Amino acid sequence: MNKITEIFKAWVAAANPTSEEQALAEYRANVCDSCEKKTYVSAINSFICGECGCPLSKKVFSPKPGLEACPLAKWEK
Repeated sequence: MNKITEIFKAWVAAANPTSEEQALAEYRANVCDSCEKKTYVSAINSFICGECGCPLSKKVFSPKPGLEACPLAKWEK
């Protein structure tokens, strides 16, 4: 899956997630909350992944398996 497709699918899922997608996103968000790369950007009033630059509110909905979606391989599920 190319990066553009991954990003598009994550934004679509974030807009109307299934219960499974929501549960996975919550797990991933909890992992990100303790990550040293989590960065607040005041210009967009949001947190991003400091490693890849993706907004975390959408990144957590990536359709890729955990170890592939997180650039630091912290999402084990």
